[in-house]
Amino acid sequence: MMKPTLAALLLALATSAGAATDAGSFTLLDRHAAKAVTAPRSDARPTVVALWASDCAYCKQNLRTLAGLAKANPQLRIVTVAAELPTADTQPAIDKTGVKSERLAYGDDVPEALAYAIDPNWRGELPRTYLFDGKGGIQARSGVIDAAGFKAALGLK
Repeated sequence: MMKPTLAALLLALATSAGAATDAGSFTLLDRHAAKAVTAPRSDARPTVVALWASDCAYCKQNLRTLAGLAKANPQLRIVTVAAELPTADTQPAIDKTGVKSERLAYGDDVPEALAYAIDPNWRGELPRTYLFDGKGGIQARSGVIDAAGFKAALGLK
């Protein structure tokens, strides 16, 4: 049986064929790939999956905080998911936050179906963040998270 991280990578690669848009290099998600985004991970390092939208100021605040944490903690892995189909404004919006991440975005599927695939308990509020501590623990949070909150959830200094 494949580890979840390898399976997620294979799914991402499979869905990325032809997924680059004129809005940049986002891997577009379908329902199957979206489900893998928050699947339990066997990563040995802290990982954050941050859902955001280009018109969400609080989302950008979280992403800027993550950018700062990543500079101080190179082991931190960040995956961003634009909870929208990318447009020409999507890449510049995330670039301005300074976060370096794997970049995923909603594909052509029904947005509600993608949200449900990511997390059946999520009601669509943004920002939405999934925190994997690298030891098998996961937390799902909605709203702004400050640096201390990220550090505590991820076991960072």
